Amino acid sequence: MKKTMALCSTLSSFADPSAAPRDIFWWNSAIMACFRNGDVEKAHKMFDEMPHRNLVSWNCMVTGYVQNRRILDAQRVFDSMPKRNVVSWTALMTGYLRVGRVEDARNLFERIPERNVVCWNSLISGYVNNGRIGDARKLFDEMPKRNSSSWSSMISAYIREKHLDEAVRLFNQSPFRSTSLYNALLSSYVELGCIKEAEDLFSKMETRDAISFNSMLTCYSRAGKMELAKQLFDEMPVKDVVSWTAIVRGYLQNGNVAQAFALFDEMPIRDLMSWNTMMSGFIQNGMLDEACNLFDEMPERDIVSWNTILQGYISKNDILSARRWFESMPKRSETSWNALISGCQSEDALALFCEMVRAGFKPNQGTFVAVLSVCASLVSIVCGIMVHVRVLRTGYEHDTCVMCSLITMYSQCGLVDDSVRVFDRMLKRDTIAWNAMISAYAYHGLATEVLRLYESMIQSGFHPDHVTFLNLLLACSHKGLIDEGCRCFQSMQEEWGIVPKAEHYSCVVDLLGRSGFIEQAYRFTQKVPEKLQKNAWETLLSACRVHGNLELGELTARRVLGGENSDGGLYVQLSNIYAAKGKWGEASNVRALMEEHGLKKEIGCSWIEVKGKVLSFVSNDHKHRDHQVDQMCRELDQISFMPE
Repeated sequence: MKKTMALCSTLSSFADPSAAPRDIFWWNSAIMACFRNGDVEKAHKMFDEMPHRNLVSWNCMVTGYVQNRRILDAQRVFDSMPKRNVVSWTALMTGYLRVGRVEDARNLFERIPERNVVCWNSLISGYVNNGRIGDARKLFDEMPKRNSSSWSSMISAYIREKHLDEAVRLFNQSPFRSTSLYNALLSSYVELGCIKEAEDLFSKMETRDAISFNSMLTCYSRAGKMELAKQLFDEMPVKDVVSWTAIVRGYLQNGNVAQAFALFDEMPIRDLMSWNTMMSGFIQNGMLDEACNLFDEMPERDIVSWNTILQGYISKNDILSARRWFESMPKRSETSWNALISGCQSEDALALFCEMVRAGFKPNQGTFVAVLSVCASLVSIVCGIMVHVRVLRTGYEHDTCVMCSLITMYSQCGLVDDSVRVFDRMLKRDTIAWNAMISAYAYHGLATEVLRLYESMIQSGFHPDHVTFLNLLLACSHKGLIDEGCRCFQSMQEEWGIVPKAEHYSCVVDLLGRSGFIEQAYRFTQKVPEKLQKNAWETLLSACRVHGNLELGELTARRVLGGENSDGGLYVQLSNIYAAKGKWGEASNVRALMEEHGLKKEIGCSWIEVKGKVLSFVSNDHKHRDHQVDQMCRELDQISFMPE
């Protein structure tokens, strides 16, 4: 980083005609430094001003544009190159793969005059990252020569896709039984939580290094088996700082802060990662004061240290202190801005986004996801469109997470057709993308489109998850499609082996209740696992109010009222059931009981965007600074009594 900043700081010398001439290596290094810092335009300007260029100069431009997701610019430079080598071809191919243009990458691969193993490995990794594991395996089988990276990529891909049998079969065929390949398979098992498989593989390893032991430490820690993790840690022949940090992190993840801190104190050597891990553990366990004290003790700090405390204030919802901390930071990163934007979740977040751009920071995936979420929650379509334009300008138009956020934003702003357009233009889709579009249709009550898209999702080879079925049930509920909803709930368990959560049971209750099948909904709720019943009973109480079923309403109320987490809205619903039946005494008693428990109904709040300005309103608000309702009512009264 220091070298990069030094190169960038001397760029101004190029404007001085008296400056000493630079060699071509310096020019190339300075161009790459600009690209690494996101200063694409300056890199382009320097390239144009170079007195001489070599093949490396051209490759720097292609690679730099790819790293900054400027694929069209990378393609333009590639097409202009007087000469190319395998690095040139591989760089552009990697760019295509990064934005999901898989077919373009394959076509480019076919044109490479002399392919080396790096080209083959890059395309295999690209296929894998784009979810095309079958094409990756076909290419792997066609390779004239494979190295350890080829085998490792293919084996890891099978593990990530949970094709464990194929992964092990390929591993057993591999001529490269190196420690690194063992570690790749071991790491994959750890990521998937396959403890037994990881233990078996670890026991078979003839040679183990620090990575092997650290992977197993992580495996045990994630599984909550800290006794085994500590035992393995004590048996390690050599413990490096990564090992110490791994065991500390394990205790923190399992909520044992005292033991983690005791080990942290024992560490013979600590690096920044160790300090930041301990500090982050304090934050995750709600111990902000301890994290701040540790921050003060740190011999040196980096941007991660500052961001950790910033996140601590945000997790406490102390936005004022978070903003003060942010202002005091000696240096900020995109992560700093993203954290503060995510914490605000209001009009302030949009203002921060604009401030971030003005400060010269380049929004990244996290930024766009956070700010689009705010636009969606505020139903601010004007701001949403502005952010979409920025997405296009910064090369994130093929980023799956950003596209999913755009789908949601347009949907919640009432423009479901624009959500469809974004979805249709996606080059790479995953389960999250399908869920986002299904959710958009469900949000607008388009149950037919929801079911149609679900079928397309299955036919395209994607597996539904909890979110998929939640949206299916919501859509069926709002449209009154009882048979279809019940089939979805049954399919969820029998065909896909997905265990329903509380929200799925509540949706089925809502599905039956909305259609007036209150008794069936009551019987269904009685069969819901006891730990998941609360939301289902609350949903049923609402259905009893809508359909005026006093008998079941009283039975349901006994299940939910008076508990630790009862809210005022439930009491209001029961009171309204009594009032609708003319039982004013009982209604009054429920209201009195509500006051006795110190409960209040949550005040309703809404937003509306008028001429690019977001206005918020709360229930019974007569003091809004921009209110014009009273004046408009007076004018309407005058108009209505005007003689013709």
